[in-house]
Amino acid sequence: MSKTVWLQGIGHHEAVEAREIKPGMVCCWNAGYKSDVLAVEPSKTGKTVTATLRSRQDGKTYERRMRAARLVAVEQ
Repeated sequence: MSKTVWLQGIGHHEAVEAREIKPGMVCCWNAGYKSDVLAVEPSKTGKTVTATLRSRQDGKTYERRMRAARLVAVEQ
């Protein structure tokens, strides 16, 4: 059974836990926004991960901190 999440404006989408995100993957967000994963760094305790993402809409780079078990929609 694969994991899925519900994205607003899109519907069900395949997902992985945030700890499984790797550079080169593409994350999908609500309303069809997508971002490329540039780097992923786990915290000292391993409870959270900080992902460096580049938006495909405007090209801006930003960091997003998520709990390690959070499901994140990815493009395969």
